[in-house]
Amino acid sequence: KHASSTHALCEGENSAEETESQRFERVLACHRSRISSYRQRWEYTPDSAATTSTKTPSRSWPDDVPSSEDLSWLLEDVKYCGRSINKFRSDKGYCDRLSFRVASALLVQFDEESQKVGFEMLRTLAERGDHPDAMVYYGMCLNEGRANNAPNSDEAVSWFKRCADIHEHPQGQYELGVAFYTGEGVVEDEEEAVRLFRLASEQGHPSACYMLGDCLLDGIGVEIDRGMALDWLVRAAELGHRGARSRVMAVLHKIEGEDYDGFTDASRQTLIEHTALTANKEGQIPRRKTTLRNIVGGGSRNLVELARRQTIIGKSRKS
Repeated sequence: KHASSTHALCEGENSAEETESQRFERVLACHRSRISSYRQRWEYTPDSAATTSTKTPSRSWPDDVPSSEDLSWLLEDVKYCGRSINKFRSDKGYCDRLSFRVASALLVQFDEESQKVGFEMLRTLAERGDHPDAMVYYGMCLNEGRANNAPNSDEAVSWFKRCADIHEHPQGQYELGVAFYTGEGVVEDEEEAVRLFRLASEQGHPSACYMLGDCLLDGIGVEIDRGMALDWLVRAAELGHRGARSRVMAVLHKIEGEDYDGFTDASRQTLIEHTALTANKEGQIPRRKTTLRNIVGGGSRNLVELARRQTIIGKSRKS
């Protein structure tokens, strides 16, 4: 079970007469009533760095990269995988998992030759089309220009899309959402980014939960809904996302003038004040218009907004 399904959210049924502000106050009160259990599960104390220690492990992706010490014997293992008399070590699934782990380890080595070998191993797995982890990670490597290759956002997006469409892979959905959110390798589409973040979030992807919460908070691709934003940030926190824990506790245990760690600065410590001046007379907060480029690779670019979004994406990855 994902943590998100274990602990009920606070959003509940929305009343047609309930304004966004009223709904947020209700959700905020609900989560504040659970602050003791959050502190216990997250080992949170107001005078700490919010989440320097944690019972729920933090997660990054890929999350099973072998150490450099283990790499030498794993390289031998993968060399003979599929030819062993041991049925388990000859199993295709086992060999594919081993190859992916070895490729992931090689890609983080310091020498360029190891990185190139890992990149080629990953490409071979990805091009078969039946290994979604390899497909999305290969796209990530293309996007970042790993193994001394030139970055290629366009090709990276094609791999994210293939992985998301064929396998409904949460990391693929998240990476494709990031592309639409920043407009890198694809024409920016905030609403499509939110749709993809939601799909990945519903599969328990902590970074996607974080991004969905942030989009709901800022009105990126969706109407502002601070209650739902808080719910998704809590869900990310329950899945082990340390930055989300910091932001949630900054809201639920806010003390004026205090900062809860380097992740949550004073200007983002509260959802309550974030949009206080943007509501209309009915208490509703309208969705803002797109602020990034209209055309990727040409035309005007809002570099300040792009940098801001890339920073948020970077924080979402630090789970």
